[in-house]
Amino acid sequence: MKVALFADSAPQFVERALARLTGAEVRAWPFAWPEAVRAELEAFAPDWVLVWACAEAARFPDVAPLLRLPFRFLVPNMAARDDGTMGSLALREPTSLRAKILAWNARLVELARAHANLTLVDLDGVQARLGRGRTFDPRLWEAAAMALTPEGAEAFAKRAADALRAAQGRVRKALVTDLDGTLWDGIVSEVGPEGIDPDGPGRRAYRDWLRALAARGVLLAVASHNDPDVARAAFGRPGLGMAPGDFLAFEADWGPKPDMLRRIARRLHVGTDALVFVDDRPEQRAQVREALPEVAVPEMPEDPARWVEFLAAQNLFECAQLTGDDRLRAQSLRDDAARAEAAAALSPEAYLASLGQVLTPEPLGPGNLARAAQLTQRCNQFNMRGTRHTEADLAGREGWVYRLRDRFGDLGAVSAVVLEGDFVETWVISCRALNRGVERLILGHLRAQRPGLRGEYVPTARNGRCAGVYKENGVPTP
Repeated sequence: MKVALFADSAPQFVERALARLTGAEVRAWPFAWPEAVRAELEAFAPDWVLVWACAEAARFPDVAPLLRLPFRFLVPNMAARDDGTMGSLALREPTSLRAKILAWNARLVELARAHANLTLVDLDGVQARLGRGRTFDPRLWEAAAMALTPEGAEAFAKRAADALRAAQGRVRKALVTDLDGTLWDGIVSEVGPEGIDPDGPGRRAYRDWLRALAARGVLLAVASHNDPDVARAAFGRPGLGMAPGDFLAFEADWGPKPDMLRRIARRLHVGTDALVFVDDRPEQRAQVREALPEVAVPEMPEDPARWVEFLAAQNLFECAQLTGDDRLRAQSLRDDAARAEAAAALSPEAYLASLGQVLTPEPLGPGNLARAAQLTQRCNQFNMRGTRHTEADLAGREGWVYRLRDRFGDLGAVSAVVLEGDFVETWVISCRALNRGVERLILGHLRAQRPGLRGEYVPTARNGRCAGVYKENGVPTP
């Protein structure tokens, strides 16, 4: 990956940190603007262009013309700054430095909502968490025009790296939580459901945070050393405000937690690299880190009252888009339980016939570009050529998005296809729609549209299940 970095300050700290955190080739143009060096920029051919306008320079450049250039842009908002000349009046006096920063940030948000090739980075949020005294040093600004301290540059580069990873589909989709000492205070097998304390320090705030994650589409699961009946009974404790049904997978036994996490990942149809694991006990965190290094395991503060602020600062659930299908995912997994019960009583063929599947194709267009891009970024098991696209990449291209329903419920948009004439340039299917014969339904639709349909399978580390699909369905390949 290549990243071009433009700044109206000296960006050396950010340049080095970003290269280290992402493994990208980063080339910086200090005190420059992309339009002024377009030929050099095109020769470098970056995957992303990071444009950083700092509050200290106070230039407030217009970002809109940049978005006509054929690049994907990563732009941080301006960190809040107040010169102290107007007091609180600065919030509404348009000539004040504070008001200009607020107005520029608001305009940036409007542009990001309107332009798929613009991704924001919350630099102001980074400063809000660390404090201006840790992110800015006036001596560095005066001596070297550096707008961030080394600590501030590191935090900013990490936030930018998170955004780049999310755009590549490398996102965390599920949070797995312990129960005793984590979701509540106390050990339910020792004190019984009536003896646990749901209002221990930080516990209510932690549960509220979990509910907020679930509302935006993050999947919740439990991994607890407990008897399953005892663990479930604890949720009857008044004041807890959660139920076993709030968790899409519920693992309660006395086996190793890494094994629990592997089962949870299979149940949720995600890789273990999509999991975040929260546990109050350091030995459990260490065991999971050792066995499953790809799982995110935050090193929790000793004081539970600090947990939510700490977890929020980790930016564990950065995402490139948030669509209606994200919020539908949890219900789809609940519907899967009913499907599994039906499948247990029937042969595979009879089960598929009983589903009453209805596949609805939608031409690729403005209404589904965000979801189509998200599917290409997140699908690994069925990604025929390993291709990834952003929303901007897909604008104006031919293709289809496929929605799926069955008698148990709506699975939402589960597949995207991008065509180049008769050639299938991209074909992805969500893991939750696999093992249902959906690929045959999609190929049937595509062939009706393009009788000369051709495809290609390009192996990746995780798409082996795609290898025989074209051959088994008689689609010509190179």
